[in-house]
Amino acid sequence: MKILYRKLDLNETLKPFNSLFVQCFKFIVKSHKMIDSEPDIKSISAFFYFKEPESLGNVVIIHTLSFISTRFRINIYTNQTDFLRKQLPYSHIISLDNIELSSFPVIGMLNYCRKIARILNTDGSDAVFIGHNYSPIALWLKKPCFQYVYQVHEMIGLDRLSGIERLMQKITEYFIIRGIRASKANFVVSEPIMQYLRLHKSYNIYLTPHSIDKDKFSNPALTDLHGSIIRKKEQGYFVVCYTGCISEKRGLQMMLESLSYTFRKDRNILFVVAGSDRLQTETIMDYFTVKNFQDNVICLGKIDYDHVPGVIGLSDVCLSFLENNRVYQMSPPQKVLEYMASGKPVIANRIETHSMLIKDGYNGFLTENNPIEISEKILYLKADPLLSRQMSSNALKTAEKADATKAYLDMAMVIKDGLYNSEARPGTGRK
Repeated sequence: MKILYRKLDLNETLKPFNSLFVQCFKFIVKSHKMIDSEPDIKSISAFFYFKEPESLGNVVIIHTLSFISTRFRINIYTNQTDFLRKQLPYSHIISLDNIELSSFPVIGMLNYCRKIARILNTDGSDAVFIGHNYSPIALWLKKPCFQYVYQVHEMIGLDRLSGIERLMQKITEYFIIRGIRASKANFVVSEPIMQYLRLHKSYNIYLTPHSIDKDKFSNPALTDLHGSIIRKKEQGYFVVCYTGCISEKRGLQMMLESLSYTFRKDRNILFVVAGSDRLQTETIMDYFTVKNFQDNVICLGKIDYDHVPGVIGLSDVCLSFLENNRVYQMSPPQKVLEYMASGKPVIANRIETHSMLIKDGYNGFLTENNPIEISEKILYLKADPLLSRQMSSNALKTAEKADATKAYLDMAMVIKDGLYNSEARPGTGRK
């Protein structure tokens, strides 16, 4: 039957049939050829641990798992079953809620990793895909392991520590790095993180930068959740937007002061925040209520990621601020790419990871950590629609380079090469 398929001239043989049947038949032939031309589809077991499942930052993990599930048979193990089943309804999600993670530093984490590895070793899969925060799992695996390294919080920590806490952080870093070295390949989101890993003698690394689904942001779906923003837009408000986790390390106080200065000069400006938790939402609303600016602020709180493109799409300019620490110096925030994919200028503070994406005066503004300067940039864009439109166009050009399809296809090729063309190498014993 395979020989007949290859000799058939489909255009001549099926000419009497309607085009739909022709397309279906071609698809069947193509599928047979694909199956004949490469080995059986491999199976992968994935494991991801979520501390804050509702954080918008988890979207990079969700998108990665979603793509891998289209290329391999995949079982996903997690401590947040309900969350992942909602995000990935067509994937096989397996609960590990019964495995307790001890709060005891380092030893608790290593014991947890060993238990997870025992499960992954015996589930019949061909390989494992995990997040770097539990990379020591690879030390006990007896099958190839691939890791996604999307930040360095867990390795070097956000806070300045001293004494025993600093020692525990360094020991944690040591074991995470060992787990990364033990993996067949590691997919890393930025050059600075790659440099950091090379300094720690980790060379099995591949650059897989943050990327986005441009279609989702270029034509966002609007729902009832966006209604309050739409009404303000119809009233002529200029919308300033911030999405994602918000904290002092991410410029909370600076944004509050910046917008306060802005509202004093122009009451026809709206500040929209999506992603703040209950306490942060209360802090923001209390701050502006005391100053009688509560009508100029919409805090949406924690929202589903599917609503984020609509929030950004209704905005005129977007904000991103990061404390200048080692963690934030290594990985560009995903939100900046999302802003630009929506064609929005971005105002951000000067830090290496912002400068990777934002060119001052081209697709946004880079400022000092100065609320008055930030306020002036917002007002400047509002007063100059032509400049705003030009920056929007430039932002879209920047986002064009962050093609999710290419990034994920490159990842799939590395995984396939590791599975089909190389002898499986267990994690233990690798240096």
